Amino acid sequence: MQTTQNTSLSKHLAYEYTSFDRVVLRGYIQGLFVEGSVINLLRNLGFKEHSNGVMRILTDKFNSHIKKTSEKLEIPIHWWGEKEKKTYHSKIDFIQAQYRTSLLKLNKKSKVIAIIRATENVRTFANKEIKTKEGKPFTKMYSVNKFVSQYYIYIDDEKLGLCYLKLSSYLPFVSEFYFNGHNYLKKQFDLMGLEYTMKENSFTKISDINELNSLVSDFKPSIAIDRINHWMDIFFRFNQGRKSTRSKLLHHKWFSYQTEICTNLILKSPKFANAYFEKILAKHQTIGLPDKLTEIFSLSRQKANSKSTQNKFKTKAVIKHWLEGNSIKCHNKSGCLLRVETIINKPDLPGLKLKKPAINLMAYLWYGLGCNSRYIETIQDIDLSVLNKEAYLKYQVPVLNKNGVKIAAPDLRKEHQVEFLEVLLSSSHRSLGFRNKDLRQVLGKNWKTAKIAFELRKLRERGAVKKLQSSHYYKLTKESYIWIFYSFFQTKHLSKPLLSASYRKVDFINSNKASIIKGAYSDINRAVALIKSEFKLVS
Repeated sequence: MQTTQNTSLSKHLAYEYTSFDRVVLRGYIQGLFVEGSVINLLRNLGFKEHSNGVMRILTDKFNSHIKKTSEKLEIPIHWWGEKEKKTYHSKIDFIQAQYRTSLLKLNKKSKVIAIIRATENVRTFANKEIKTKEGKPFTKMYSVNKFVSQYYIYIDDEKLGLCYLKLSSYLPFVSEFYFNGHNYLKKQFDLMGLEYTMKENSFTKISDINELNSLVSDFKPSIAIDRINHWMDIFFRFNQGRKSTRSKLLHHKWFSYQTEICTNLILKSPKFANAYFEKILAKHQTIGLPDKLTEIFSLSRQKANSKSTQNKFKTKAVIKHWLEGNSIKCHNKSGCLLRVETIINKPDLPGLKLKKPAINLMAYLWYGLGCNSRYIETIQDIDLSVLNKEAYLKYQVPVLNKNGVKIAAPDLRKEHQVEFLEVLLSSSHRSLGFRNKDLRQVLGKNWKTAKIAFELRKLRERGAVKKLQSSHYYKLTKESYIWIFYSFFQTKHLSKPLLSASYRKVDFINSNKASIIKGAYSDINRAVALIKSEFKLVS
């Protein structure tokens, strides 16, 4: 599953692969979303009333079964208190730290590692005694949020590797199952005897990349669902004394809650990886525009609610772009590879056509691969070195159109032209295009229709703007984005700072000292040569 074929980045790659990363599935007992359904369930289970005491009976029997099972398996139940929250970043970090030796062993059969008990504020139900207008007592059920015990059962599964099953101890018994695509691949490699090197949840070396890709593409959601059902049969039961049972009315249906699909670019040179990522950090704001994210996420309608952030994860920078609950991020993982990762929390956005039932999990993989590919294509587009001399010059001199009319070049010395280009660059119409009147609304009253048309004509005659077929909409071309980036960088970061510095510091009385000026120009030439050599690292 290649995403960088025939691109400038491919020559720097050792190899690449795409796989699931974090996958969280939620289990629901269907129908238990409203109070009336819970009351009907309790009646069908043989309870004549639906008081808090009756609901507590189910909780007590479930807690008793968990305790009995942990004693039978000889595994501890850890309490997740304030001390643990301060010491460990997450519960899985605690497991990896406390049970490192056990996790390093190759277990061909499944093994329960430990159970963590925590209290969390979740949606559940409660009852309250009220009186009717006639004064008769009546038990009314409410939907409430309250703290309820949750059990995190960590397992070294024979197929999925390290994963956990989360069970709530109170109605409506919402459950959760987590597994990681890298843990699944690692388990398969160990069983097959393949050689590999892992660093920070990534395969930095692999003896057979084709086998890795085959395992990813051949993965079936039924593998995960079968393992979930296996562990639910063991742990989600209710103690009846000599044995534990579970009614057919208390079976869960599983749905996608969060799915991460990562594309890992393992680069030949860590130096190149760091230099290239620095370039991405400098340009990531434009990738985070709503219209560009609409393209990357392949939505049928543009969404406006986006956000871009630069954060740190364990001292390493992470770029993350959000669009309507879904996100895509990029980081320089392990200092030798770039990871682009699509996180799907909201699969029902226009155009996604993704279904929530867990059986559709592979559709998420192929969709995430497409998002990652479009993102990688975008970060390669920002390479300013692809703007050749011929393309650059046509923006500096007048050109002749088909009728022999001379069309002036854009002049960035004029403030109104800089303003016009900035609007085009930051426009929220990249994916669907823009019209003259759209620009007029942003630019204000001083910009007339004819003036905007004249500026667009300068760009259209140079191939910087193209008109969309059978419409009044325009779009900037790839070359024009690069030229605008380059021109703004040169103007704002080189020309203006150098000119302002010279006006502040030059001694006009002694300005006839040509040797000093010549030396200054030599310093500038050396600095520019250094910049050019650095750019070659990522060209």
